[in-house]
Amino acid sequence: MPVMMKVEHPSEADFTVCVVENRGEADLFVCEVENRAEARNHPAYWFYVDHHPDAEHVIHIVESRAGADLLICYVESRGDAVWRVTDHELKKILV
Repeated sequence: MPVMMKVEHPSEADFTVCVVENRGEADLFVCEVENRAEARNHPAYWFYVDHHPDAEHVIHIVESRAGADLLICYVESRGDAVWRVTDHELKKILV
């Protein structure tokens, strides 16, 4: 269940994320959901929280694709929220 918290400093993050517009550049298509229960058991449904104890993963958003551990593209449809790169190293973490 990806319950995420965004932080300002990369040293506080579990991994870095770059948001891309072009779907062909993304590792993961993410659908932002409105509550924790919706994110359960789906790595591409992300729910954001404001407090560290409530987060499962802490991320830092970067502008450069080269500086990112994960490239994501936001999608509107839950049916489109899937891994594009099926052998990505973070796939084991985002469950």
